[in-house]
Amino acid sequence: MPLIRDGLLKGFYLPDYDGGSIVNLLASIIRSRGGWSPHRELSGLPANRLAHAKNVVYVLVDGMGEAQLEALLDAGEGRAFFAEHERQVISTVFPATTASAVTTLATGATPREHAIIGWHLHLHDLGLDSTILKGTTRTGQPMVGPDFDLDAYLALPSHLDTAQGRRELLTPTEILRSRYSTAGTLWHRGRSYKKLAGLERQIVAFARRRGRGLAYAYWPNYDGYCHEFGCTHRVARQHLVEIDDALGRLVQRLAGTDTMLLVLADHGLVDTRRDQRVELSAVEGLYDCLATLPSGDTREVSCFVRPAKVEAFLSIVKKRLGATCVCIPGEDLIRLGAFGDGAEHPALGNRLGDYVLLARGAHAFNAAVAGSSSGFHVGNHGGMSEREVRVPLYAVHC
Repeated sequence: MPLIRDGLLKGFYLPDYDGGSIVNLLASIIRSRGGWSPHRELSGLPANRLAHAKNVVYVLVDGMGEAQLEALLDAGEGRAFFAEHERQVISTVFPATTASAVTTLATGATPREHAIIGWHLHLHDLGLDSTILKGTTRTGQPMVGPDFDLDAYLALPSHLDTAQGRRELLTPTEILRSRYSTAGTLWHRGRSYKKLAGLERQIVAFARRRGRGLAYAYWPNYDGYCHEFGCTHRVARQHLVEIDDALGRLVQRLAGTDTMLLVLADHGLVDTRRDQRVELSAVEGLYDCLATLPSGDTREVSCFVRPAKVEAFLSIVKKRLGATCVCIPGEDLIRLGAFGDGAEHPALGNRLGDYVLLARGAHAFNAAVAGSSSGFHVGNHGGMSEREVRVPLYAVHC
């Protein structure tokens, strides 16, 4: 994946949309099922390697960055699946965050095309800052009413819809019931579960059905443990071992089903110490410069600046935050290709901040809502570090 070697973003990493990202993986999957994608196929896993399999199942382990997986294997763990099979290293999308990546994995579209560019998404035409996957505002209220046409509003393009054969979404129960999970691709069926054993069972049930099929399966818990405890904590490490055991059993149970099992992640994480955490609402004068709440993630923050306050904003950022982040105009990120290629979503420019703060080192930001307290994770993501951008990909033919 491209390392930026000069300029303002020197030392940061861009996704490799030119054949080395999850976007390109989806292009290979879609074409292998007789569909169409405007994006290049993945180097090392072209569509013709997948086309002859009866089933293709791609399993997303949320938060399982390549660096974390390497640490597990270096410790001699992960022998049931991770150490047993070869993998290639690819990149996620930018921002390196769940909302952006899972939307790409559910549609085959780049962030430039779908415009879901953060866990917290600024929706100017609804007058709110949303937690988009949950369908809530930043104060926890429903984002829109039950009669609101969310599908039409988000207008998510889905190249995956062109894939032939049955398509199934396998995801935890609460996610399957969410409005966002069906706002893009038309899934022919959804299967839900609560535990890893349920995930195994649903994948096996899918693979044993007649006819060719494609399934997208999602497991969120590892990311949650990394947020709460940190990537190196024994709780997170032990859960990754449990995932390894489950995948090892799954390969055995899928034997003879002619299934191509793909296992990957949406991003990695960076552990942040207490002295690296920055509460933006506590930076004197910063919020006074903004037209609305900052949005985005803990390591990539979109700031919507009042025109009369641009000079003051830039001065405050330079003096108070210069050691913690790079401040770059949002439009420069589009021109740089950070969000990928394809037809630009009409809402992208309005959801992207006038200026974006990209965290340096292991720093992380919180943008507290009035009346709430600061809330920080130990493990964080969303930025452009190597740890966040590089993810593993396994391809195992059962």
